Amino acid sequence: MGLLFRGTAAAIAFSVATWPTVVHAEAPAGQRSADQWGVVHNDRRDSYDAVTVTPGGAVWVAGRRHSDRGSTAFLLKGGRSTFKRVTGPGFQVKRLTSASDTRVWAFGASRYARWDGKRWQVRPWSHGRIDRAYSIGKNQWVIENSSTFSPAGSTGWKAKSTLRRLVGSTWRKVPTPIVVKGLDGAWAAGSARGKAALAKWTGTAWRAVAIPAVPAAHPGQISELTDIAIDGETGRVMAVGWVAWPCGGAKPSFCGETFLLSGYAGNWNFEAHGELGIQPRAQAEPDNRGGAWIVYDAKGGGSGFLHIGVDSVEPGTFPVPPNQRTSVRDLAIQLESRSIWAVGAAPAGRDGLIWAYGR
Repeated sequence: MGLLFRGTAAAIAFSVATWPTVVHAEAPAGQRSADQWGVVHNDRRDSYDAVTVTPGGAVWVAGRRHSDRGSTAFLLKGGRSTFKRVTGPGFQVKRLTSASDTRVWAFGASRYARWDGKRWQVRPWSHGRIDRAYSIGKNQWVIENSSTFSPAGSTGWKAKSTLRRLVGSTWRKVPTPIVVKGLDGAWAAGSARGKAALAKWTGTAWRAVAIPAVPAAHPGQISELTDIAIDGETGRVMAVGWVAWPCGGAKPSFCGETFLLSGYAGNWNFEAHGELGIQPRAQAEPDNRGGAWIVYDAKGGGSGFLHIGVDSVEPGTFPVPPNQRTSVRDLAIQLESRSIWAVGAAPAGRDGLIWAYGR
């Protein structure tokens, strides 16, 4: 199942970690227990691209309705198992984030908007493609033009991204010591010079945080962290990433595996999962009970997860109705609760699903 290794910046020890596969049973829409993922909304005409949950528990979902004449963008708002269409900002929403019930942000390709509790305030977006959006405390952050590693890509691949912060009414580019791919709390995950890396926000600037190097078992090895989750009570850091190396003949291609990083500054644990291969889009969210959810694209379609607990990591898959191949496209947690939501669609669109855990 891979290598489990623990260490500080000075030393690393190795051992082997294995466990049985855990697959959560499929639950019909609206029916599930509180300790498993369940489908709470399903419409095969739609696809769902983004989700945010306000501190008050309002769930906002950005979607598209598909027909023979094209697709129409819309927003859903709900909670528990009831979702209704609500007035949108007038453009296709790619990303959502929220700071309160009356501060919801929506980002599109050329516009963005803020919901003030009564109406959308729409403004032009003149920067790059937004890949992630965050409301963290008083700060609004976006990650734009983020490069995604492909196992079949060129050996010249380079990690790229731009981090912006809203200051007044201006989205300012913020210097970072690493290429940022994910944020949570005051922490950032990504890479520096081809190696997985972390950074921390001081309130005025980002500073690199030392972590052990991923052991280089293959020539040409590179690595990156794709997302990060912070437990709000203990400050435990949990991140997901990949390590890759050139392999297989004259055509450039890569072999590799997924790994998890967890712990605290100066005391880090790494756990490798060779069976997952390289997961360049894996997403992480805290579970608000000391652990985190890691979501990734499963082999053969759909999405799988790793649940990082206090003492173990358990794998599983998201339930889907018969004859659907829906994959998770976004994940969001309600602050200070165990309620977490996921939305998705089939690779070609449609088959829209909304999942929930711990409502």
